[in-house]
Amino acid sequence: MQKMKHWTPILAATVLVGCTATTNYYGKDAAAESVTANAAPSIAPATAQDALRPYYRSLQRVMPQAPKGVSLASDTVVSRIAFGSCVNENRDMAFWDVVAAQKPQAFLFIGDNVYGDTGTTNAAEIPTLAASYRKLSSRQEFARFRLAIPMMTTWDDHDYGANDAGGSFAFKERAEQLFESYWGASDEVRSRPGVYSSRIVGPEGKRVQFILLDTRFFRSDLARIPYQAERPPLGYYIPNHDPDATVLGDAQWKWLAQELNKPADLRFIVSSTQVITSAHGYESWFNFPKERERFYGLLAQKNIENAILLTGDRHSGGFYRDRVEGLRRPLTEFTSSSLNFAFGNGDSGSREPDKKRLGGFWSVPNFGQIDIDWATRKVSMSLRKDDASVIETESVNF
Repeated sequence: MQKMKHWTPILAATVLVGCTATTNYYGKDAAAESVTANAAPSIAPATAQDALRPYYRSLQRVMPQAPKGVSLASDTVVSRIAFGSCVNENRDMAFWDVVAAQKPQAFLFIGDNVYGDTGTTNAAEIPTLAASYRKLSSRQEFARFRLAIPMMTTWDDHDYGANDAGGSFAFKERAEQLFESYWGASDEVRSRPGVYSSRIVGPEGKRVQFILLDTRFFRSDLARIPYQAERPPLGYYIPNHDPDATVLGDAQWKWLAQELNKPADLRFIVSSTQVITSAHGYESWFNFPKERERFYGLLAQKNIENAILLTGDRHSGGFYRDRVEGLRRPLTEFTSSSLNFAFGNGDSGSREPDKKRLGGFWSVPNFGQIDIDWATRKVSMSLRKDDASVIETESVNF
């Protein structure tokens, strides 16, 4: 996200220990582990996460929970979904009823689902993030939506815990605990670092695959623009050309390759940050050009001609398209942001010229709606205002 002050959490040079474990990828069951307050570690912690794990195990396990939700049946023939990003839990939430009235069969909540880093105290337990989740749960419009529409989720920076943060964020494992607890993550997601997930819904011939990437937990540090008296106005970052720099991390890359091997008739790949555009210096895959080329190369290697990218983060919405070497069909990206926290009141495309963008760049509250016609094998996409009126449309054959 682009307009909020960047900060780096400061971790005290102390090793915190406790005695209560959680069951997940970095901790054993409580019965199998006991660490006393006076015990000295045999090996000094190598990372902030190593130092903090005993402290997190000592915290109370009671964490915020999302309001009760409904499930999407695995045999559903998906014909309409909606998606969106960037919800400030303190602002107006009438949009939830508007989206529900469109009767999507599922809603993809793709990042900045709360603004839990606002007013942060830099405390290791991230109390502001927990408070933001509790506030979201208290909103009746959200609770009604959860009872009506199945949801799938991933995170972006503000529900990860720090603006523009990546893999070096010291408190990321606590943020992961909060995310997985709040959204009721699957055992598979809980068993590994990060919050990436995938699901295939529908019968043979009408299978839809949803791949929700985690572009935060493993991401290398961003390269910043050096100080200049005058510089381009759009953003703070430049491409990081370090050959070891990553967006997804090795394990998630391997997982993604395996997911793309699975048979599906249509695929939606969710990245919280934009992929195709190179027109700004805020966060996007352009910050890591070698990783973007790796992503395109993987699509080509797996012959993925049926994928549509869904992205958020920018507090504006629009459509993008680009040719990918090795694919016969161009790749389409649909950006929807923000549901209730837009940074403008109209088309801001002239501020950000982009040959890969198909229309305007709409800085108004918006959500994305996607309709699938299986008879004609056509996907119709509409960017909609918070009253459901249509801003722009695009379509893709698959």
